[in-house]
Amino acid sequence: MKRLLVIGAAVLAVAGGLWLTGCGSAPGGKPAAVPAGPAVQKAEAEPAATKPPAGVPVLMYHQIGEEKGNDAVISAARFAEHMEYLHKNGYRTLSMDELAAYLDGRAELPPKPVVLTFDDGYRDTYEIAMPLLRKYGFKSMLFIPAGEAEQRYSWAELREMKAAGMEIGSHSFSHRDLGAMTPQQQAEEVKRSKEILDRNLGQDSRYFCYPNGSYDEETLRLLRANGFRLAVTIEPGWVKRGDNPLLLKRVWMGNGVDLKNFEARVTREDYPIL
Repeated sequence: MKRLLVIGAAVLAVAGGLWLTGCGSAPGGKPAAVPAGPAVQKAEAEPAATKPPAGVPVLMYHQIGEEKGNDAVISAARFAEHMEYLHKNGYRTLSMDELAAYLDGRAELPPKPVVLTFDDGYRDTYEIAMPLLRKYGFKSMLFIPAGEAEQRYSWAELREMKAAGMEIGSHSFSHRDLGAMTPQQQAEEVKRSKEILDRNLGQDSRYFCYPNGSYDEETLRLLRANGFRLAVTIEPGWVKRGDNPLLLKRVWMGNGVDLKNFEARVTREDYPIL
């Protein structure tokens, strides 16, 4: 009678679609012990592997304020929308050091990477942008013409910005088109900008932004000779491993970039150009 009950239980188990791993005999030919409680639990499905990011959107901001007809300007309200979107959607802001490590193959990207850059050094970068960046704990990069730095900020303010997570990089010395200069003039622009920033901020400046996107082969040679690791252009697109580190693309940001378009720019490599 006991034998029939055991066989009946086995039949019911198979009919119910329950399969015990290693069922049958334990080592040595003895019947396997059945634990108390539910005989079988369905295995949880393994989570799908996260697809690595296609690259990094490096966002390019200039002035924050109210100036109609100038797409290099973004209103404070729209800028706040952008930052809130990044925060709510779990974006990770990268420093330029972290971006360099990714491009060098020394580090991988987090799921939602983004780099925030600010050109020229307008007062609103300190007065409007920095408090919001501080609020969300965002890292960022300010590119400033070194010869104009003291006209825009005090060195104490720039050091405060650094302490808050905003790196300070070179936007040349005088913000003139480098591609239109002689090699000697370019050399002065690059060398002097680095010397001024290094001396006053106690740093080794390694990141550069081309004024008005202007450069030539001599510019690239001078940047390498002066120890610059990365340089950004105004060419549209995302940054990817394998790109020339001195010709990095960026994603334009201005008042025309509403929240819908902003979302496209940080989620799609093929974002629509306005």
